Amino acid sequence: MERVGIVTALADESAVLRENLGQYMGTDAGAYEVHKYLLEGKSVYLINSGVGEIAAALAAQYLALEYKVEAILNVGLVGSLNKDLKRGCLALVKEAVHYDFSRSYTDASCMGIHIGRDSAILTPDISIAEKSEHLSLLPKVRIASGDKFVNDSAFKEMLVNKFGCDICDMESAGLFFACERFNLPLIMVKCVSDNADEGADVSFNEVVNAGVGQYVTCVKELLKQL
Repeated sequence: MERVGIVTALADESAVLRENLGQYMGTDAGAYEVHKYLLEGKSVYLINSGVGEIAAALAAQYLALEYKVEAILNVGLVGSLNKDLKRGCLALVKEAVHYDFSRSYTDASCMGIHIGRDSAILTPDISIAEKSEHLSLLPKVRIASGDKFVNDSAFKEMLVNKFGCDICDMESAGLFFACERFNLPLIMVKCVSDNADEGADVSFNEVVNAGVGQYVTCVKELLKQL
């Protein structure tokens, strides 16, 4: 692969990464600002999508159509639903659940199951990521994705009990469906920022302000594998 796209929701989430992506090749200012780099012999296109699954899907589509990327890497902050995943922990997403989707108002068993699918579990191909020494050692997790900032303990328990999720965010489902549509590998490396409870707002800000640099090594190593 020669052209790789990186999607982060917020500029703060990519600030440290941008300092370590190799030779800076300029910024295109079109529908999105796209920061361009040359690293490990690959053209890297970094985009900040904005928050939410629709924003993330549009950003991934933009990279696919405008820059012909051959893979999408997503890095960013997530809430933890698993007591073993503490703040600052990195995780590799092996499965996702789009809990916001339902084809029935009354049948709870349909929750998360898209039309044409038999299960709520979405499975991006992580075989490329598993070739990376650092990424292969990360916890492999199931992420709950929807357009809700999870800061309620009861809702968190539902995501764990019903779907068995370990972490949660607001972008992964949109990225999954965009990459599936364009037949692009999707690798999602997440950093836990909070416990997805009533203290999530404060925890999130603390992690962002401290800088998120934990995934720089993983990203650079992954680019070697692509």
